[in-house]
Amino acid sequence: MIVINLIYNIVISLFNVLITLFFAVVMGAGQIVLSFASKDIFSKEIISIKGILSSKWLWFGVIIYALSMILWVYILSKFDIKYAYPISATAIFFAAIFQSIIQKTLPSGNYWLGLTFVIVGLVVLSSGRNN
Repeated sequence: MIVINLIYNIVISLFNVLITLFFAVVMGAGQIVLSFASKDIFSKEIISIKGILSSKWLWFGVIIYALSMILWVYILSKFDIKYAYPISATAIFFAAIFQSIIQKTLPSGNYWLGLTFVIVGLVVLSSGRNN
């Protein structure tokens, strides 16, 4: 019975970490969608009400963010924020990957180096659970 409980706890913990990473992926995708929306809304350097109301990208972004908010509330019910937030901050990595795929260009080496430092820092923060 102890082994079954241990396996169950490991599976649940892994599931919660995967949900948090999924949240980061959704947030990264949401940033890309909102960058498309910005082109609809800010045509000719001014904000356009018509652009806001008619931008499919904006409304898609709003839906993505609403779903991610629900995920975030679930995540916060399972993790302390000081552990969940660093994992969710990997959204910056996913946004860079998505943008690279869409634009078919890679950011500079300095960008990836800086991003690597951020990810390493997030790993260090997350690994301090016993403190």
